[in-house]
Amino acid sequence: MKDEARPVEQLTQRLGYLMKHAYLRLSDLLGDALAPYGVHPKELGVLSVIAADGVERSQNELASAIGLDRTTMVAVIDGLESKGLVARRRSDRDRRRNVVTITEAGGVCLREADRARAEAEAAFLAPLDAAQAEQLTEALRTLFHAHEAGPAPVLPGQDPAGCPGEQTGGAAAAPKA
Repeated sequence: MKDEARPVEQLTQRLGYLMKHAYLRLSDLLGDALAPYGVHPKELGVLSVIAADGVERSQNELASAIGLDRTTMVAVIDGLESKGLVARRRSDRDRRRNVVTITEAGGVCLREADRARAEAEAAFLAPLDAAQAEQLTEALRTLFHAHEAGPAPVLPGQDPAGCPGEQTGGAAAAPKA
């Protein structure tokens, strides 16, 4: 039995493996917690941004603010609109512009679903004490901000242009036949 657990122990030394599996578990918890409200975590995030500061935003502006591609944002807004949680309308400030606003039902859903999200996150973090949970959250926030803009860092031996099969800092690549 000990030999069967060993490969997993090797994987738990890898940051990517740990982050992926922690994310999958948290995602399952959030999905279950939000199901009674009829929203998914991505939809709750969009509702949160729409309601956050009262600034009118178009679908494209929301997509840019959240980091979603435009096609995905259209699908999310379509889903929220079909549930009566958001509405598309002409901007009061610029009649040429369409904006997305939260409905009264969307505001109620946001408040209740966000409470369930917070409870699910607290349950996920329960194995940690309060200081550890805050340290983890702050470390993840730091990584998020450090990597949110710009190209991915170039790894040692990786071509900065991302060309497959070519490396920097060593012998020149053999000519291709």
